[in-house]
Amino acid sequence: MHRSAARFSSTLGFLMGAVLMLASSSAWAGGGRKVPDLRRDTQEWVRPRAAAAMRIPVTFHLATDSGASVASNRVVQEWVTRANEELSPFGIEVDVVAVRRMPAGWSEVTHWKTRRALAGHAPHDGTVHVFAIEALDEQGRRARRVRGLHWRYRGLAPGLRGREYLVVTREAPTTTFAHELGHLFGLRHASRADNIMCSCRRGQEVGFSLSQGATMREGARRLLARQDAGNLGPSRIARRRDRR
Repeated sequence: MHRSAARFSSTLGFLMGAVLMLASSSAWAGGGRKVPDLRRDTQEWVRPRAAAAMRIPVTFHLATDSGASVASNRVVQEWVTRANEELSPFGIEVDVVAVRRMPAGWSEVTHWKTRRALAGHAPHDGTVHVFAIEALDEQGRRARRVRGLHWRYRGLAPGLRGREYLVVTREAPTTTFAHELGHLFGLRHASRADNIMCSCRRGQEVGFSLSQGATMREGARRLLARQDAGNLGPSRIARRRDRR
């Protein structure tokens, strides 16, 4: 009985020693000691690593009519919420840094000259400028019902070079802001009715495809690089806002 217990104890000790030797060899693999981080490793087992979100700083400009904003803060929040729902799977997030009321006279933007003049309210300050207005089409053409616009100046005028902005009308569907952001990030129109980039989209069950998401992420990266090269990049905006 005593000999069996001694033999069992000896065998157990041998096995434990072998395990420790193997663990030590693994820890020193590659020429340096590797100390496992169990908390980090467990998190990697449980869930995949998500792409770091790129925050797109946005300034909203609310057109006014008779002293009142044509679009309420609630409506704008609905646009932003829907856009972030569609963009977040691709590591992009809209970050509203300012909401400003515009002077009278901008509730309808129906002519190319007015669109160019509107660019004067979209300075190079490191944010994407979005104008919430009443109408984009003329009175006699309301059947067309243009709900949104991505405008970018491609001429040579020094004061307008590189200016771009988005416009969303008050009665636009909640997906219109996301649609115009898609254009901002480099997407063209799509033909499927279940795609946000299709002008024929209907209802709420629409979204971006995986290939569109990859294109938008690259477009967002380039946009942030252009903004950082300007007068006030997103990093400076964050620091300025933290000081408030």
